[in-house]
Amino acid sequence: MSPKPVVLVDARLARRRRTGIARVISETRTALLVDPPDDMEVVFVNGPPGLPRKNALTSVGNLIIDMLWLTVGLPAVARRKDAALIHAPMNWGPLRGSTPTTVMIQDLAFERMPQQYPAGFRRWASFVGRRTAKRARLVMTTTEAGARDVEQIYRVPRSRIRVVNLGTDPDHQSEREREPFILAVGEFEPRKRMLDLMRAHEQYFASAPGYPPLCRLVIAGAGGSQHEEALRLQGPGCDLLGFVSDEDLSELYRRATLFVSLSAYEGFGLPIAEAMARGCPVMVADNSSQAEVGGATAILVRDDSVEGMAQQLAEALADRQALLERGRESRERAGELSWAATARGTTDAWREALGLHR
Repeated sequence: MSPKPVVLVDARLARRRRTGIARVISETRTALLVDPPDDMEVVFVNGPPGLPRKNALTSVGNLIIDMLWLTVGLPAVARRKDAALIHAPMNWGPLRGSTPTTVMIQDLAFERMPQQYPAGFRRWASFVGRRTAKRARLVMTTTEAGARDVEQIYRVPRSRIRVVNLGTDPDHQSEREREPFILAVGEFEPRKRMLDLMRAHEQYFASAPGYPPLCRLVIAGAGGSQHEEALRLQGPGCDLLGFVSDEDLSELYRRATLFVSLSAYEGFGLPIAEAMARGCPVMVADNSSQAEVGGATAILVRDDSVEGMAQQLAEALADRQALLERGRESRERAGELSWAATARGTTDAWREALGLHR
């Protein structure tokens, strides 16, 4: 019998910050350990650790580390392990070498919203991303919206793109009584529009009637270029929790009256799926992938002015029974998204790239 082909997965970003891509890598790895493919060997390689994010100098240092890893370290590991395929789970992979590649493009926010990213990072990310996509045998995206972006911006033919949705964990906890607060999750960076949400909530909190009970705004997350401004903007109806553990975040999802994501762009939006899995109704901006992930149960925000968002918050929160019903429907929608399905979709793409037949 011939040996199974080795698929080498670049897992270096799982060692970095507590971000969505770290979650994607770790959850996919866990799903593959539970149900490993029988026709290939999947090897995750950690690569070099990154520098702590402190300033522009450490950011440049991380770019240098990443380029050395992608151009020298990862191809060398692939040769040593006689890998048949290298998979890059986050946009950027080796630009040369004899080992074929696949790539998962998580999002193209730096292409869609270039003004919100440092020029050096944007040029590097675009240069490496475009060439990675061109070189890859197959390009994966997490949503149909992402597939359209890759096709339009990177000119990758749709025939070479495969959509593999991300997942979420099912919630086996008992139903909680919903408490009067709105939940948002993420960093304080312009793309996430947390400051706009805080301003919209301030208007709602000041003008909504006292019944049903007013909902406070609770934000789980920290960091980003607007963190200090958020601290100054924080009013009496807003709680900034900073980073919270996965267990505490799950409990917040179970207790919140409404989850809100007003981000200007998302590649997928894991917190949206996580909230729905715990029966929390979601309100999302009607852009990029968010409406696609939320499905028919999501409340869509089409007026993205602060005043418009405040009005839509007030309208949604006026009928708590309708929100409870949306939450139950959201749990059913989230049931369609699982990490096991993510792992299966990913391995199916690897098989196609390797020319394997089931």
